[in-house]
Amino acid sequence: MPSSLAPWSAQRWHALFCAHQPQLLAYLTGKTGSRDEARDLVQETWLRLAAAPAQLPDGSSPSQEAARAYLFATAKHLALDHLRQRGVQQRSLQDWQQLQPPSASDVADQAMYRQALDLVAQVIAELPARMQSALLAHRLQGQTHAQIAQTLQVSLNTVERDLMQADACLEAALLRWRGDAQGMQQAAARRRRRGALGALLGVAGLACAGWPAWQLWQQRLLWQGSLASGTGMQRSLDLPDGSQLRIDAASHVELRYRAGLREAQLLAGAAFFSVARDTSRPFEVQAGAVRIRVLGTSFGVELEPDAVLVQVESGQVRVEQLGSQLQIVLQGQQSLRVPLAAGAAAWQVQAQPRPAAWREGELVFDQQPLGQVVERLGRYSSRPLQIDAGAAQLAISGHVRIVQAERWLRNLPQLAPVQVKAQADGALLISLRKKS
Repeated sequence: MPSSLAPWSAQRWHALFCAHQPQLLAYLTGKTGSRDEARDLVQETWLRLAAAPAQLPDGSSPSQEAARAYLFATAKHLALDHLRQRGVQQRSLQDWQQLQPPSASDVADQAMYRQALDLVAQVIAELPARMQSALLAHRLQGQTHAQIAQTLQVSLNTVERDLMQADACLEAALLRWRGDAQGMQQAAARRRRRGALGALLGVAGLACAGWPAWQLWQQRLLWQGSLASGTGMQRSLDLPDGSQLRIDAASHVELRYRAGLREAQLLAGAAFFSVARDTSRPFEVQAGAVRIRVLGTSFGVELEPDAVLVQVESGQVRVEQLGSQLQIVLQGQQSLRVPLAAGAAAWQVQAQPRPAAWREGELVFDQQPLGQVVERLGRYSSRPLQIDAGAAQLAISGHVRIVQAERWLRNLPQLAPVQVKAQADGALLISLRKKS
């Protein structure tokens, strides 16, 4: 039977969260073993709580104790998801470390790798054209069997058969290179290095006709992953090289690590990268038609409706526009908004004392169109946000606490000539204020 208790408003959830925040932090620190990770999870708990229902599934309003249980259950589920993700990351890190090339100081190992790769290059060059194409697409580019079949216009069984035959040719060549049984016994002390070489060749150590063997090593795919978040949710990911990735709500990043290059593609939303320095493996981020290249630094990238925003916290990044000669180097505490439209105004570097302020639970707007501001706030809103064409062009400045985004929107008529009304479907509509 439905309860007569008053529905839980956003203000009541916020009061409950504030009252239990210290206990939440202690609880999540115990779960994760890291106070920093626990702080991130506490923030995610609040973001989830901001969209909590006013009533329970049976139509009743929760009691104070039930609401508290909901709060800690939310934190527990976030912690479990985080720990599962951490396990995946650790396994990826082990794979990454196994596939690293030998130290430059180990001349014998370097020679061994080069010799083996030269042999593989020769074997692949002698494969039939279709088999060679399928092998390179699968091992070097990471394409699935179905994708290869579609590209080559053959059946899935044909692709699988070609790949099995190509692998058999490579394995036979590798066994010949390793020598006979007596030679293998004499090389027992090198089994660990041979195991790493087997992983190198088995995962993606391939070359095509005419490629130098070491160029192959630089291009092959070692690790790939992705990170995505839903509305009102920020997420973090520790990368195999020691770098860290954090994404804003409603964001998506795809990652690919090659032996000579670390790549990330921002497909939606905003991301912040803390990149471990590695001069032999630059780190590149692509967002739309913009590419950002670094060796080791901390910076944020955000996809806006008509531009890409780059904000540097420390170090240097090189920003370039694909298909043009435009490029610039940004320093720490600088930002650049790169317009996506062709023939847009010249780039203007701005001072940015707080790069990617969304990490601290705040959004900062400086004379931005209200339409873009509303679109940005929509990443955190549990209800649809709508704005008419006239109001969308109004310039707005201000600081918005993420957890108070809806309150800020409702108070917007005090800052701009607009009106904010709730619609029948629950959406908030912002429109120009009618003149009396």
